[in-house]
Amino acid sequence: MALTLSDVLQAGYAELGQLNVSLATGGSTTTITDTTQTDGDDDAWKDGAAFVVNTTDGLSPIGQFQRVSAYVAATGVLTVDTAFSTAIGAGDTYGLVGSYYPLRQMIKSVNDALRSLGDVDLTDTTTLDTAVATTEYAASATWKRAAPFRVDIQGITGSSSTDNSWRVIQDWEYVPAVAGSAGKIIFRDYQPASRDIRVWYKGPHPTLAAYSDVVAEIHDPEIVVQAFVAKALEWQNTRSQGADQFLLQRGQKAEQKLANLMVERPRQRVRRKPRLLIVDRGMPFDQGDDFTVG
Repeated sequence: MALTLSDVLQAGYAELGQLNVSLATGGSTTTITDTTQTDGDDDAWKDGAAFVVNTTDGLSPIGQFQRVSAYVAATGVLTVDTAFSTAIGAGDTYGLVGSYYPLRQMIKSVNDALRSLGDVDLTDTTTLDTAVATTEYAASATWKRAAPFRVDIQGITGSSSTDNSWRVIQDWEYVPAVAGSAGKIIFRDYQPASRDIRVWYKGPHPTLAAYSDVVAEIHDPEIVVQAFVAKALEWQNTRSQGADQFLLQRGQKAEQKLANLMVERPRQRVRRKPRLLIVDRGMPFDQGDDFTVG
């Protein structure tokens, strides 16, 4: 089952002791009513967030979350600033978090956490297509973080998307460029025209923004959640300038737990194809120093 942004936020908020789960007694697309929660102060949950944890029919809007814009204690009615896709109904499970860890800041913390776990292996099949009598192709700026490590050429066109018969190309090189301009991928020989070029490269994890955005499966879910918790505590400790000893201790424990998990569950990486030294016409084609597999 895919790990989504909503899953990470809910699990992280729960570990931080911030997620309060209850059952709705009614609602709409912009409100959650819970008549069992009719105490406290008006706007106690204002600027917090509401998560739809589950629904009675197991369908939408499960996983969706919105910022709370108002709360009326006497009626137990929460109002959100953006509508859910489907009305909240009696018996739906929802979760509430306060404003101590603001929703938008925590979404940023999730993305910071994913980037802190290191680059992921990515592919790009849309930027480049082969052309007639062409060996040099402008690379995407996205690939400049680290030089591409593999290039394939589409073997079959006009067929099913599941039958491209990708052919690994050995005799190519990547030429970097100055900041703000594109590098080049240079093939030694002409390639068949009008074929997709698939480039393998390392890059930061794509940014998660929507509740249903999925975390790359290469990451262990528990590690992702723990990395988020560590980032959230780091943000809160920075905000308070280290004045809260409890938060400092929690932050240290979160960092240690994350370090232990990363040792216990090492990340699996895409196995690289070996680069071959192509010798012909009296001189070797420059392949750089990349002759290792791993």
